[in-house]
Amino acid sequence: MSRLKIALLLFILGFIFIVLDIPFTTNLSYPHKYENSNKVIGEYQYYNIVSNYGASCTYKMLDDSKSKSTEPETKANQQPGIKSSSPKITKVIDKVYFENVQVDIFNDFAGFLFILIGCILIIKCARQFKLAILTSIAGLIVHGIMFALPFIINGIDLVNASFFIGMIYLAINIVTIYLVAAGLLRMIPGPWCRDERKWCKILWFASCASQCLATFAFWLGSDFGALKTVAWVIFGFTIFIQLAFWYSYMRTKDYIKRTYEKYYVKTNN
Repeated sequence: MSRLKIALLLFILGFIFIVLDIPFTTNLSYPHKYENSNKVIGEYQYYNIVSNYGASCTYKMLDDSKSKSTEPETKANQQPGIKSSSPKITKVIDKVYFENVQVDIFNDFAGFLFILIGCILIIKCARQFKLAILTSIAGLIVHGIMFALPFIINGIDLVNASFFIGMIYLAINIVTIYLVAAGLLRMIPGPWCRDERKWCKILWFASCASQCLATFAFWLGSDFGALKTVAWVIFGFTIFIQLAFWYSYMRTKDYIKRTYEKYYVKTNN
């Protein structure tokens, strides 16, 4: 098998591993319990650590009424037919708990590693592969930081740090996939295969959009079963888009091979 075929196979595996997330709970426990405080009552903060680390929580009812004073009612409130304002009860997070360590069956670390090796194999074919090597290394580092956070910090610091780093990580995913896709399209020279090039661009954009949508749906879906089901449907659609992208790209295999031989076969001879 030539290095071109190996690189394309690694790219396909890398795309799938990065896009598809299937969490698996191990028998290993985190070294400490989650440090609860009254600061973490925001739903969105909680959704983030549920998605990343498999946390769970209990809820409490909070009186959010603005009129909590014990002062006598005004004359307007004492008039017949006018009732005093009833308390506003809000459901908020009470305690957060960590379960066992959660890992991804289709680990993103392996996905970035596949893409890194694939870019090295055909780095001469397009300058985008050189940039993709850098973003792949960045993805490997950030992925390691995300996994190690619960072992280093705790409480509200963990929630805020994982949200901030998680957004950076999502951006690295999108940029890496973009660079690889752009590099592959550069291997189709001149005006050839216009339809395939057009569909590859459309499918790449649809894949990135659905990946972002599925990520946020999973974050919010940690407390809404129906929304979590929708997130799985979106992820299935994303995988279908990925396969359609590679089908469109492989239709140009003769031109891809020609570009590859230009930089490697003739050079080596």
